[in-house]
Amino acid sequence: MARLVSNQLKAVLVMEDISEQGVSVWHGNCFTVQHFSYECSRGRDHGGIPYGATLPFFLDFTVRVSSGNNGKLFFKRMGLDETFPYSFLFNAVFGANGRLSDSEDAMVAMGYLTEVEERYAAVSVDDGTDEQMLIHARLLVSKLTYMGRDKTLNLTITKD
Repeated sequence: MARLVSNQLKAVLVMEDISEQGVSVWHGNCFTVQHFSYECSRGRDHGGIPYGATLPFFLDFTVRVSSGNNGKLFFKRMGLDETFPYSFLFNAVFGANGRLSDSEDAMVAMGYLTEVEERYAAVSVDDGTDEQMLIHARLLVSKLTYMGRDKTLNLTITKD
């Protein structure tokens, strides 16, 4: 097993379901996550016993788009009326061949994109211009799967 190279949490996004058998994650298909946040809740009575369904929630994230991959898939999915997977891998390690070899944990969010915003910046550097595009997206989550080293946890919000 590969050793993690940093104590600082880093995340990448893969726009497929990494929990499915046979899915390979390649570094070139990943987006670097700049921001990631969500808040989910569920009703509980005075004794702490949960009742009712988990309330619908949004997952907001911002990714950096490099020249190797682009954000067209975000806009394509925005126009479709179906859920898609968004896999977030934390402290991912890639081998020499560019394939995922290890990660501390991961989370697969299934849902509908409700907002997509692009931000473009160009900065002059010594050897030319450094261009960067950021995509901020909002996902209405229908199912969340957390995949840790020891166990997998599923949270279903809505039935598809």
